[in-house]
Amino acid sequence: MEEVKKDKSLIDEIKLYEKKAKEIEQRAKEKYMEQVSDIKQKLGKASEEASIKAKEVIDNVGSYVKEHPQKAAIIGFGVGLGLGLALGWFFKKK
Repeated sequence: MEEVKKDKSLIDEIKLYEKKAKEIEQRAKEKYMEQVSDIKQKLGKASEEASIKAKEVIDNVGSYVKEHPQKAAIIGFGVGLGLGLALGWFFKKK
């Protein structure tokens, strides 16, 4: 009779641990989902800010080109020439 009580007690204890494990798992899932949500929001904000800054840079470049077309052409030529020489040198080594 006492062995049956021990078995029942052991089964009850196992069920209790199983319940606690499920509760811990649920809390961990909730915390994980909160962190994922926070990261998504932060990435969304960063992406939005980067997009705004990129638009500002593009607008500034456009304004500069309109105000100084000759300088812009020379700068563009210099950048193109520099990239061309660098790429040519890089591929020539291979």
